[in-house]
Parts: sequence; C-alpha cells; structure tokens
Amino acid sequence: MPLLTVCRCSAYNLLWLLRGLLVTLAVATHAVATTAVGTDNDMVGLDNYFSESWSTVDGLPHNTVNAIAQTPDGYLWFATWEGVARFNGRRFDIFDRSAQTGLPDSGIRTLNVAANGDLLAAGARGGIARVSGHQWQSYPPLGVLINKALVDSQQRLWLATEGGGVVLQLPDGSRRQFTEDNGLPANAAHSLFEDDLGQIWVGTMAGLALIDNSLALSQPFKDQLSLPVFAVAANSQQQLLIGTERGLYQLNEQQQLILLLADVPVATLLPEASGELWIGTVDRGLIRLFHTKLEQLSIEQGLPNNRVLALFRDKERSLWVGTNGGVFRLRDAPFTTYTNEHGLADNYVRTVLSDQADCVYVGSSRGLDQICNGTIRNIDLSSHANGQSVLSLALGQQQSLWIGTYTDGLLHYANGEVVAHYRSEDGLAANEVRAILPRPDGSVLVGTSQGLTLIQQGKLTTPVAASSLPSPFIMTLHQTGDGRVFIGSGAGVSIWHNNQIRQLDFSVLDQAEYAFGFMEDPEAGILWMTTDRGLVAFDLTNEQLALVGRNHGMPFDKLFQLVIDKQQHFWISTNRGVLRLARQQALDVIYGLRDQINYELFGESDGMASAQANGGSSPAASLHSDGSVWVATSVGASKVQPARLHSFSAVIPPVVLEKLIVDGKQFLPEQTIQLAAGTSRIELEYAGLGFIMPQRIRYRTRLDGFEQDWAVRGNQTNVQYTNLAPGHYRFNVAASYPDGGWSPAATVSFSIAPYLWQRPLFQLLVLLVLIVLVSSTVRWRLGSLKRSELKLKLQVAEKTAELAALARLDSLTGLANRRAFDEAMQHELNRAKRQHEPLCLALLDIDHFKKVNDNWSHTVGDEVLKRVAATLQTHCRDIDSLARWGGEEFVILLPDTPIAMAEEVCDRLRQQVASADYSDIVSGLTVTLSIGLAILDDKNDGKQLLIDADKALYQAKKQGRNTVITNDSDGHDTLQ
Repeated sequence: MPLLTVCRCSAYNLLWLLRGLLVTLAVATHAVATTAVGTDNDMVGLDNYFSESWSTVDGLPHNTVNAIAQTPDGYLWFATWEGVARFNGRRFDIFDRSAQTGLPDSGIRTLNVAANGDLLAAGARGGIARVSGHQWQSYPPLGVLINKALVDSQQRLWLATEGGGVVLQLPDGSRRQFTEDNGLPANAAHSLFEDDLGQIWVGTMAGLALIDNSLALSQPFKDQLSLPVFAVAANSQQQLLIGTERGLYQLNEQQQLILLLADVPVATLLPEASGELWIGTVDRGLIRLFHTKLEQLSIEQGLPNNRVLALFRDKERSLWVGTNGGVFRLRDAPFTTYTNEHGLADNYVRTVLSDQADCVYVGSSRGLDQICNGTIRNIDLSSHANGQSVLSLALGQQQSLWIGTYTDGLLHYANGEVVAHYRSEDGLAANEVRAILPRPDGSVLVGTSQGLTLIQQGKLTTPVAASSLPSPFIMTLHQTGDGRVFIGSGAGVSIWHNNQIRQLDFSVLDQAEYAFGFMEDPEAGILWMTTDRGLVAFDLTNEQLALVGRNHGMPFDKLFQLVIDKQQHFWISTNRGVLRLARQQALDVIYGLRDQINYELFGESDGMASAQANGGSSPAASLHSDGSVWVATSVGASKVQPARLHSFSAVIPPVVLEKLIVDGKQFLPEQTIQLAAGTSRIELEYAGLGFIMPQRIRYRTRLDGFEQDWAVRGNQTNVQYTNLAPGHYRFNVAASYPDGGWSPAATVSFSIAPYLWQRPLFQLLVLLVLIVLVSSTVRWRLGSLKRSELKLKLQVAEKTAELAALARLDSLTGLANRRAFDEAMQHELNRAKRQHEPLCLALLDIDHFKKVNDNWSHTVGDEVLKRVAATLQTHCRDIDSLARWGGEEFVILLPDTPIAMAEEVCDRLRQQVASADYSDIVSGLTVTLSIGLAILDDKNDGKQLLIDADKALYQAKKQGRNTVITNDSDGHDTLQ
C-alpha cells in the first residue's frame, strides 16, 4: 500500500475538528503547484508512514477488531467477534469457543496483559480466560458482555460490563460488584483506567465514576459529564483524558475539565510519551493530536473503516489500529514514495536526478517536478512540450538542466525558463531522447531512439552514423576520464573514442543484449553495466568483461540502474523491486574469489508504492547529496536512506517454537517430551516475531545430541529430523533481521526411548544368558566325542559370526551400515596411502525422495530404498564398497580407481537407477540420483574426502539433480 496522504489542511474536512480545539492552530496551505510533504519538525507526518491492512481475506476471523495486545513472547493478539487471533507476522492462529479455551462464546471484546505476561481475554456471555504460553485457563463467566478488562497494580481484576456494572475479582477468586445501586452512573460500563494513585476510573453510558483505594465510589464530574464515556487515559503529564460521545476532555492541573475536541465521538485513546495523542473515533477515522497540530486518517486515505475501536503501539514502534474493516498498521519503512497524491505531476516516473545540493528532479509521463527538502514544485514545460513526458535528465553548466522528452525533443532549462529547444527538424536524430551526456568541453551528446546527436555551441551534428551502431535505440551514455564514450543500446554497448566506434562482444555474457545503465567505479577501475542478463563489469584498464548473473545468485536477469551508496553497497533497480548487495561481493565474484552473492530485495512491503522500477531511460536511479538513493518507479519516485537501514535491524525479533509434530501427532513445544521407541519423523515449526520485515527474518537451528554447529536455515520456518537414534536431544532456534544480531535461542527438549533390545541392561542380560547357555552346553558335552565337541564349537562360531554380520548390515536394504562402512573406509584409506593408489568416494542421494513419502507413504518410500539399493548392489564392481549412509543417501568407496573411471562408474549407476522399473511399487514412478564424487589426495584425509563429496552432492542438487558432480582436489566442481 502506498504511503498515506493525510487530510489535515482542508477547512472543509477539519471544520468539525477545529471547532472544539482550544489552542491556536497555524494551518497554512498552498493553492499553487507547491505541496509540502510532512508537518512541523516536531513529528513525522502521517504521510511519511507506511501503511498496511489485514482482513478476513488475510486470515482474520472477523473484520471488527475490538482490542489489540502484545504478550512478552512477541505475539500480537487481536480480539474479534469470532475469537482471538494470534499473529506471528505471517499467519493468524484462531482461538474461539472450544475445549481448549473454555470460553462460553467466541466473541472477544477486550484484551489485557498482566504484569506476569499472561494474556487476559474477555467478552460475550461474560467469558474470561487467561493465556499463559500455550495453556488456556478459563474462569466462571459473568453471564453478561464484558467490555473492558483491567488487571491493576495490586493484581486485582476489574471488569466493565454491558448492563452488569463493574465487577472486581480479587486474587482469591472472590468478586464484588459496583452498580447504579451503589453510585455507578450507569450499569453499562465501557472503559477502565488506573491512575498513578492506584484509583480506578470508570467510563459508563451516563458519565464518569471514580473508585478510590478504599473502594469508595464517586462521580467527580457528574454535572459536566452526564454523557457516554468510551475511553479514559492519561497523557505523559499524568493529566486525565476522557473520550466521550461528544468530544475529548482533559483534566488540567487545577482539576478542571477542558474541552479539547468538540463533536468528535471518541472510541479509544492512545497517549504517547512523546506528547502525541492518537484518537480512535466512532465514525471519523483516526486522529493524531500533537501540540497544535491535527491530522486525520479516514477511508479516503486508506483506513479500512472509519470506526476505530483499538489502538496499540508494539515493541517495534508500529501503530496498530483496530477498525470495523480489519486491522490497519502504520510504521516507519526503509523507503518513502512520492506520488501524485503528494503533488507529483504523474505517478509513472521515468527518471530521477539529484542536483548534488538540496533538490532532486523527477521526470514523469506528465512533466517535471523538483523536490527540495520535502517540498514538491512543478516545473511547467507546457509551452515547449505538448505531452510534457520526460524520459531523461542531466545537469548542465551553471546549474542548468537538460531535459529529454518522449515526443518533444531536448530542452535546456536555466534560471527558471527553457532557454533552448532542439527537435528533429533542428537536426536532432529523433524527438525521443532517452540519454543525455554533457561533456567537459561544453558539448552535449544526446542519445535518441534513432541514434546520436552532438550539440556543440548550438550546432547539431551526427558524430556516429546510426548504421555504425549495433542498434540506434540509445538508452544510456557515459564518458570516462580518458575520453571514451560508452553507448548503451538495445543491442549491446559501443565505445566511441577519437572518432572511432567499436562494439563490445556480449555474446560470451549469457547472450546479453540490452544495456540499460552505466556506473563508473573509479576505485576498482570498473565500469558497471546493467543489462538484460545481469551485471556486467568492464575493466577500464585491460577491457576485460565479466558477468555477475543468475549463476552467481542474482534473482533476475533485467537490471536497470546501479547506484553505489556511501556505505559501499550497490542499489539496483529492476522490474520486481530494488536489489541491495555489497559492492565487495560483486568484485569478489568477478575476480573469482567467491561464487555467490547475497542480496536483499526491497518492494511494496518496504515502503515502495510499486516494486516495479522503470528502466530504458537515464538516469533511472540517482544518489542524492544526503546519501539517499532515489529510484524511478511505475508508481512514484521512491527514496531510501541507506544510513537508516541499521535501525530496522537493530531490533532483534524474538523467536518462538510453535509446533512439535512427532509422526503426525502434535505436542506442546514447552514441555520436556518423552517419545516412544521407533519414533521416525520429528518436525518443528518456529517463528521470529518481528513485524516490520517478517519476510526477511533469518533463522538458524541446532539439535544438541545430533549436531555440533548451527545450521543456517534462511527464511525457512520449519525443520524435520528422521530416524534419530534413541537418546536425549535439545532443539535450539534463533532469529535475526538481515545485518542484525541473533535472538536468544528458543529451546525444547525431548528424549527418544530405545526398544527393549536397545537397552544396555537387556543387552547385558542377553549376553549373560548366552554365556550361561554356552557354558552349560560345553559342560554337558564334555563326555561326548571330540568330533561332537568340535561340531558344537563350530556352531557357536557360526552363531557369533551371524550376530556380528547383523550388527554390520542395514536392516531395511541389507547393505553395509555406517559402522561397517567406517571400518572399510579406514582400511582403504590406509591401503591407498601406503600403496599410493587412488581412492574415490561417492555420495548418492535419491532426488525428491520426500515427495515419494509425502505423495504415497513411507511404506512406498521403503520399497523404493530397497529397490535402489538392490540396483546399486547389482551394478557395483566387486572391488567397490557400497553402504547405506542414512535416510535416502548411499555411499560408495572406489579403491584403486582414477577419477575419470570413478565418474564412469557413478554415471553408469545413475543411469541404471534412472532406467529401473518401479511400476510394481507405484505406477509411473521414476527415480533418479544425484551423485557427488571426490578423490583422496595428499591434502585431505577421510573426513575431508567426505566433505568434498558432500559439497559436490550439494552442487549436483543445485544444478538440476540426476547428475554426477566431481569435486576435484582444488575444491572446484565439475559437471558430468
């Protein structure tokens, strides 16, 4: 959703607000083409906040949000008429009338967080429940709607009801009721507030009541406030604020009621320490009052509904607004977007240019604007440009401005007027001007849709014939210090120097064609080119080309404009958002020091009105003098201040464990859980409770008892473990924002019981029984013939050998197990090093095996494992050692085998598995393998050999699966 346009200047819209304001409001408006964005210096204008909303479409159970709260663990809770919705930033979990909650009705009217962190929910039919972690505890219902719940400083529970007055519930469970009979103005009570003296203020349908520390009830303002009171609060000076059906009152230091706003039906209040007062109204939206400034948000400005029932400020300083149309959120965002609602000539912005001082020029489809310190001024070009569509901008001499248009040629603007106008009839190659390059000698090179034009001392010439260019459609121009002019077109890049033209060969760069923008990096001696196949680096010294593209982690092909900020990061505009990546990472890729880049992608959720940036014009992004980066988009001009990004990652999101699922059965993750023997699949779901950038939260996990180090999970919010051995485990998960610190880990412990035969005592007893049996048999046979004695010893030896064999075989596939493989591997390692023979190791993984289990069953998965194992065993060589590594993975040792021969063996095995018939298991089932292969050398040992093979297997998975990847001794992966 775009940034808000705030209604605060129109006398018509604010007449009903201003009538009751008893302070002087200085409201100034400009009726001309200058629009002020923001308010005074004391606060950020509401139009600089980013807004979002959620409704039943997004998972809320009901669009009326009566109350909002946040528990210490970080969850946000929303009270609705169809239950309480718990929000983790991505998903709503609904708690309504059920055995779990114990509530008599799903309608929830009020939420309150107690000092110990428990959540109190109350509402229809007098239902009351307390939530502690994952546990719900209900209380005896009152039988009447509860409008407000409050846990005071003495841990007493106060309940304001609809028709039953006020109920006080003491910690021992006893209750006391206050009604009209003992002095309450009305039995319908809507609000409760505890002041700094511990007194309870009660807002009723007939006025305000006070219950002091002795529980005496009075009506301090009976004559002045005999009307419905919906909200009571106190400002930062502890002055009482009273929201009524007919306006907002304040109790001053002289204990006098002052009318702040008249004729404004106030539903809820949120005072802040900064002095701001947020006012939710019954039918007029959201109001902010700050000193002498009033601002309003209503349906016209994006509020889901004008009835505001709840206001809440969360730990990340976002403001949450509960309305009759869903929940609405105002927050700070990395990007600010200026649109026609703020005063721009048009939303479709094609070019932005900093004047390197205080202002930024914005060229759009309907004209040119200048933004200076938040003020937008329209530059009227109508006398020279019919459509006023601006495609390109460039700074000229003496603070002048060159303006390229879509249909009206080139304009030169200086001293507030157009001083020159060049069209095709004047010698311009075409009236569509997409790139402008003022040169040090005072000439101007103009890139059009039909070629180049050089303007020198008012004369227009054609420096390069259009036929000499790969394409006459020029989109960008750049000149280096040595005079080389780079020309970006729809068919590549040309260099014009000393009146000579030559083309760069992009064919080796993933067939790149379009060059959208240039950015010189003097420190690195690189000219960066944004193209339709990624980021091209041109070495200005040796003229070598390199590509940072999809193969290196770039998410998109088409990149429009690159800007290098003051923090040495690239900002790159694209059709699908703005990318941010470290400049050093891009340099490391082109120098061969790393394979992948890491990036952040910014879009609508980060304050952009549209993630679609525009390209094919120049410049499409610009670095301003204050360090901010400006981007031309399809909906406005967006800016970001990179220096502020750390503030968004400074808050560390807490992390919670939400689900523990064991073989399909769900457990509460806050318990120490004892799991039965034979447990095969354990799944844990978790969430980082950050609401500013939930899609960017990163996770890492570690299972103590199984893993030594943290495993980085990216934005994955669940993890699975299968076939864990019996034992004790503790799962740890932590979360962070990009570039931020990690949260304290959330943990859960569980134990997997062994089978009876896996217990040490049982194994000891079996051993003792065997010993007794054998010894008894030996004694009984002492008198037998020596032949019988030898026969018995042979039988015992055979039995022992069978037991030993069973301990070395995988029970499912019949292959050697990991223990047997470890012994074989140590033997082969020693032999290979002793005899200087090659030794290769291959890790094999069944592709998409999880889908087999998920789509059919684990029984089918077991059959597939057995079939693959049999196929591998059939086609392995006699000298090879085959074993099941774990799960769907196998491992093969290939002794005395050069790498080339090992690749042939692995590829033959891969083909045999792929061509095998599995129709007797599941009709139409196909199975493929990904294989990672490595060879032993003097630099590594057995552990490193496994690591190298695992890296190759990872690359095989990444490069499409059903393939063999070799990790050579230098750590490079090769595809077979």
